[in-house]
Amino acid sequence: MDQPIVHNSAFRRRRFLNWFPMGLTYAFLYMGRYNLTVSKNALGEAMTKEDFATIFAAGTFTYAFAFLLNGPLVDKMGGRRGMLVGALGSAICNLAMGLYIQFVLLAGGGDSQMLVPIFSVVYAVNMYFQSFGAVSIVKVNAHWFHVNERGGFSGIFGTMISAGLFFAFTVNGWVLDAVSDPAAASQMPYTMWVFYLPSAILFGMFFIESFLLRDTPAQAGLQDFDTGDASSGDMGADIPILSIMKKVVTNPIILTVALIEFCTGVLRNGVMHWFPFYAKEVFVLPSSHYLVNGNWGQWHLIVIPFVLAAVFFYLASRSKGKKLAWYSVSGGLLFLAPFMQGGWGGILMVAGVIGANVAGWVSDLFFQSRRAPAAGGLYFGLIFVAIAMVFLLGGTTATVEWAAEDEKAAELGLDQLLADDEVLAIAGNSEVDDWSDVATSVACLKATCLDSEWDAKRCICSKKPKETNDEPAYAENFIPATVIRNGANMELKLRNPGVELRAGDKRKLKAGPALTLSPYWLGLVIFLMSLCVIGSHGLLSGTATMDFGGRRGAATAVGMIDGFVYLGTGLQSVALGFLTTKSWTYWPLFLVPFAIAGFLMSLRIWKAKPSSGGGGH
Repeated sequence: MDQPIVHNSAFRRRRFLNWFPMGLTYAFLYMGRYNLTVSKNALGEAMTKEDFATIFAAGTFTYAFAFLLNGPLVDKMGGRRGMLVGALGSAICNLAMGLYIQFVLLAGGGDSQMLVPIFSVVYAVNMYFQSFGAVSIVKVNAHWFHVNERGGFSGIFGTMISAGLFFAFTVNGWVLDAVSDPAAASQMPYTMWVFYLPSAILFGMFFIESFLLRDTPAQAGLQDFDTGDASSGDMGADIPILSIMKKVVTNPIILTVALIEFCTGVLRNGVMHWFPFYAKEVFVLPSSHYLVNGNWGQWHLIVIPFVLAAVFFYLASRSKGKKLAWYSVSGGLLFLAPFMQGGWGGILMVAGVIGANVAGWVSDLFFQSRRAPAAGGLYFGLIFVAIAMVFLLGGTTATVEWAAEDEKAAELGLDQLLADDEVLAIAGNSEVDDWSDVATSVACLKATCLDSEWDAKRCICSKKPKETNDEPAYAENFIPATVIRNGANMELKLRNPGVELRAGDKRKLKAGPALTLSPYWLGLVIFLMSLCVIGSHGLLSGTATMDFGGRRGAATAVGMIDGFVYLGTGLQSVALGFLTTKSWTYWPLFLVPFAIAGFLMSLRIWKAKPSSGGGGH
């Protein structure tokens, strides 16, 4: 068995100051990347699922092909410069997207005809700068971590990815809820803030990293060491960039990892992005639901686990052997527990942290730093949970599960829906079978459109409607409904939330249905899928790239592999944007074959490991 690597305390402290702020910067890059998903839900029909797929695909294909340039470029100029360029460029692009949304809204827009063309271009430029992040963090850390430590780095890498998902989905969602007017027809007028906040944070991290980040231990005043990877023995050699590229792209192990990571791109983003849309469109869950934005309002459920986690971490610092392991794991799980209340982003964070750290630990402890067996085990699990997802999509009823209190309705003397009301008829439709009938009937009452026209096909106001009609707008301030309440039929007058609408707005009741199956079953399956796919991604993209690309070719290797991740991401974006518009049943069916393919390819590199060597401090 390889000897453990030992570093002195000065090295460990400086390495922490190097990777931790850089990891935070990488997490905030995620916040400025996946805020597009949060903005889509806020914009509603101003950015349809197909519009989102078009914009996101433009970004992901740009991201994928940018690696062909930026991977070798970072190998030559260094990870520090790459990370600074990525943070600054993404900060500027997020600022531009926020300003453009604000401009469109001030101009009375909000229609996808105005958003999609410009957003596709600016988001693609954002993703070009984002592509510097992964190659830079791996390039830098390839000089600071020995190959036998990199299973642990896989955990670090996956943890930072997971923190980024929490910032992107939950924190952005909380910000949007905080700045939005509860009485507004939609959150569309406030969407720019999910771009402004990441922009401001990335500007800040750019300045912090300018002072702290260094490419190698020697540049930080320490001693470089042989990391025992594919570059072992050529520490001082100056290798031409074309030689690095040839060495990487002709390596059969890296090529196989790239194909596995193509499947990862399909699976990771196939659940990460589309579940929030499903939760809003089909489940119609309230924003405070634990599967949406969550709620950290119960302070004792936040503070107590954090305090107990601190106690266990303290005990771990004073322990050795099995006690150290048990105290560390217990402290880690207690620290993660409050994030399960933090909505979709919190769930992804917990799944990713557990998956990445367990995968890295297993690869180092049980497989002598071979990455494929741990990744293959996770893919094997993905096959089963992806199949289970087919049977757990669930459906809706016409019974009300939740309804937000409407102060304006009370002021106008109008009625409100209550939990357990069963809707028999609404907005003139007496054939109500499930919540989609309720939502469609309410949305398709013709509204008075401000600086736009009524689109009868999509039931929204639009600058360029696909289908118009001459029927008069529904001008009443109420929507008629018949419900069964406490066993008796009742005629209600519900407040009309959209007498007048802006372009892109769609009339919706602030209420949601009872479901045929608890949403937590689907949430559990997607939690397990996220655990497996983020764990394998951190292990392969964050660690195997350092192992087989070496310090000299780490950025080129991760560029190639992450390029394949985002080719898969682009494929699922286009495919699921089309398929889910037809039927959500196609969603899990599309994912299953990629789980099988990823597992089979992992078997081909089961025993792969770079030659080891080197030492510590």
